[in-house]
Amino acid sequence: MSFREFNSKKLDIKSIYHLLISGVSPRPIAWVGSVDKNGNNNLAPFSFFNAFGANPPIIGFSPALSGKTGLPKDSLLNVKETKEFTVSVVDDKLVEQASLSSCEYSKNIDEFVKAGVTKHPSVKIKPFSVKESPFIMECKLYKIIELGNKPASGNLILGEVVYFHINESILEKENIINPYKINQVARSGGSWYVESAKGLFNLKKPKCNGIGFDNLPSILFNGKLSKNELAKLSSIDEIPALSKNDKNTIVNKNDIFTEIKNSLKNNNLLEAWKFVNKLNIINE
Repeated sequence: MSFREFNSKKLDIKSIYHLLISGVSPRPIAWVGSVDKNGNNNLAPFSFFNAFGANPPIIGFSPALSGKTGLPKDSLLNVKETKEFTVSVVDDKLVEQASLSSCEYSKNIDEFVKAGVTKHPSVKIKPFSVKESPFIMECKLYKIIELGNKPASGNLILGEVVYFHINESILEKENIINPYKINQVARSGGSWYVESAKGLFNLKKPKCNGIGFDNLPSILFNGKLSKNELAKLSSIDEIPALSKNDKNTIVNKNDIFTEIKNSLKNNNLLEAWKFVNKLNIINE
């Protein structure tokens, strides 16, 4: 076996980042809930995340400073202010919504709303968690370790787990978690993800700030589309206008929902929205 060798001191930040996320893989995802001193909620996923001890139970995640501006993320600012946060595990049913919440919304935007998830109240702390998650931890800040204080530098946030919320459906006897039932999703390199119970799949991160669940037409919330499918529709930055040709090919609602599902399965978001617009016309 031959190696291609790199001196990290001679590589640019982008190259180092892509080597790390591809080589250190798969990485579990911490879907972090936090709140600032004014009560603004924040929800964001981080894949630089793991557990580091059981006595006391310590977990850690690392929000990096912006590679372009060097500015901190809201999650880091919030934890510094309130010294509390939640971590909700991301499973295969939540991965699209978690990806949507990674968009860089302004501080006053509630990502719980944008991602279409339910706020689960904590017992010991103030920040909410994601009710749909099968495994939730309430954490109090243990320590923050600044790892460079430069653009793209990490900030290791260590928290002590003070409370667990675990869905009964994933538990076996003696409180053992069934790995097939929890089926966590982890990050790999680029846009690749891993399902712990199944294997690799590809998911493109939204290229923009998506419109969010709160801007989807109400007709879509009738149970025919999954939350993952709704999240894909929510990842578009602007609802496309309906063309004249689209108006002339209206079919019944069930057929339209089938076409929406097929378009999303083939990652054809614009085509899916054409059929959503047809639904709106029928519903008028």
